[in-house]
Amino acid sequence: GMTIDQIPMEWLFGPGVLVDLSDEMDELGMYTPKMIEDRVEVRNGDLLFLHTGWHKHGEFGKDPDEEKYIHRHPGAHPDMVPWLLKKKIHIWGVDCISTDHPMNLPIGRFLGKGMHNHCERVRKQAEEKFGGPEAVAALFPDTAYQLTHNALFPKNCIHIENLGGRIDAKELQNQRLLLGCFPWKFKGGEAAFCRAVAFTGEWKP
Repeated sequence: GMTIDQIPMEWLFGPGVLVDLSDEMDELGMYTPKMIEDRVEVRNGDLLFLHTGWHKHGEFGKDPDEEKYIHRHPGAHPDMVPWLLKKKIHIWGVDCISTDHPMNLPIGRFLGKGMHNHCERVRKQAEEKFGGPEAVAALFPDTAYQLTHNALFPKNCIHIENLGGRIDAKELQNQRLLLGCFPWKFKGGEAAFCRAVAFTGEWKP
């Protein structure tokens, strides 16, 4: 996919939606296109910010819990990938440490295995949540490892992780807004800090 300096400026600011999914998200939860579209109209080419409520467990959140934030956050259902591409969304973000579900990340597959037992604990909880080992294997196959990274970046669908700040502001929830993402620009950069912003009002190009 594109490096930071290659992202077109017009992708980084414009019309979009901030979707409040916090009422449906729990440990190892999954967000789906239906959850999003049940709450707000998403148009082709929108910027998309997802509020799961998980930012509150980050280091500077209202209810900090490092293990919960890093190991047991919600993540994208596999249906998100074709939906994001169909909607021609280039920039989307979430208030979790990753857009991918923990079971599609090292923590759900091998991190801490045989040492701190992080992987075993997360996998056990996932099996209890989704209906056993076979259900987990079907929902999170090996081919889905880092799904939203590997399937979307080559299609120039780029994400923001660790959103926070006032993402839970009442006036922003389930609204069409003006959204922006302004990363630190440097040549060849694979990732960067950014300032993510939301403004109420209508887009008037």
